[in-house]
Amino acid sequence: MSYVYLNGAFVKSSAAKISVFDQGFLYGDGIFESFRSIGNQLYQFSQYYKRLRQSAEALAYPVTFTQQQLEAILLELRERNGLNNAYYRIMITRGEGQIGFQRNMDNNLTYLVISREFQEFDDSYYQEGIELKVAQTRRNAPEAINPKIKSISNLNSLLGKLEAKASGSFEVIMLNNKEHICEGSSSNIFWVRGQWVFTPGASTGLLEGVTRSTIMRLCEEKLNLRVITGEFKLQDLQFSDEVFITSTSLEIIPVVKVDGFTINQGKVGTIAQRLREELHREMGQLI
Repeated sequence: MSYVYLNGAFVKSSAAKISVFDQGFLYGDGIFESFRSIGNQLYQFSQYYKRLRQSAEALAYPVTFTQQQLEAILLELRERNGLNNAYYRIMITRGEGQIGFQRNMDNNLTYLVISREFQEFDDSYYQEGIELKVAQTRRNAPEAINPKIKSISNLNSLLGKLEAKASGSFEVIMLNNKEHICEGSSSNIFWVRGQWVFTPGASTGLLEGVTRSTIMRLCEEKLNLRVITGEFKLQDLQFSDEVFITSTSLEIIPVVKVDGFTINQGKVGTIAQRLREELHREMGQLI
């Protein structure tokens, strides 16, 4: 039996109910964050909380809880569900409201927190690498939808996921409307050339992942590699020594093929492996 936190109370998952008039359900008017705990330590939670507040402010959500209050909720939920290393998802919507264009925007917010045990991906992905396909779906232009809002209205990424499934690939690369590399459907992308590590910059319209910023820091602090951000074309990947993708759940997965083009003769590179070791070492220090 598992519990969720819903609108101020811990309730059994099977008994949790949200109105059919919730604006998140009707209009995708909601935000979320996903992150992990290592033992009873919420890994990098201050950064996720900051981004959650950033999303809320962009949508004029009157969020009143503090980081400390939310941390207490998360840790109690972990305890109630008997979790060791937990994976969390926080969702906030505009709450129960009206149907129609002239709908009221001043509703009581809906707060939902879900947790489960973190489940690692199969080790073969890390040992053998994966293939990426280039999606036909383009990433939303930043002028249309602010990429700093981590929205539950995520059809753009879902279309990318569906393309990955249809092609039999693990993930896709999504370009922006200027044909620049942006990110995966739910991951950030990096590639290595010599002592340089490249990754798309914020100007491409990507979501600046917390794990992305951690990897950038570990590259420079632990591996003495220079990280370069900017606007890049697909052909830049063809001349790389290795490619990898990152996210909270994926950590760091090496890529050995991009749209049929082989990277590093199909061999997993050492940088991705070393970075994952450094990430695990940093996480292990929390226990």
